[in-house]
Amino acid sequence: MHIFCVDDDDFHREKIINVVRKALVLKGVSDCEVVGCVDGDDFLNKVQGTTPAFVTMDINMPNKDGLSALIRYKHLAPSVPVIMASSENDKVVKRLSTDRHFSADPEKKEQLLSKVIERVRNDQMEEGKLNSVLEAVANLGMDPMTVAKNNGAKGFLKKPFEEDKTAEILTRFL
Repeated sequence: MHIFCVDDDDFHREKIINVVRKALVLKGVSDCEVVGCVDGDDFLNKVQGTTPAFVTMDINMPNKDGLSALIRYKHLAPSVPVIMASSENDKVVKRLSTDRHFSADPEKKEQLLSKVIERVRNDQMEEGKLNSVLEAVANLGMDPMTVAKNNGAKGFLKKPFEEDKTAEILTRFL
């Protein structure tokens, strides 16, 4: 059995790995490899050839952000639970928003986001276009957690989290 913990921050990644290990002990599981990954690209490379019990994924990371990695991975392995983790939510949107902020109606925003999601899902990056789901969400002024849920996230962890309570919650995915 494998579990992947994806977070670009060493401290947070180690903390979630420790919480996952507590969950394994609570569930009595001893034959599991917990794999840490520094971003979405690292995760997508390391996960090849395995079917994890579950994945924890930070939202805001360099290279391939957590929303983009979620979209791509759920296309490849739709049944694997992915639990998103973030300390920020709408702070991410405000910080990442650029001058390209779109003030279109909700239907138009959904259409634009769908185009970005389709490119990411099919790993078809295009120069000069938005190729990051998180950046698109920020530019469209949308909630990243809602987008994650609508695209297959099975749960959410808000950092900082209580280790024992979070470990108990994660046992549901084992």
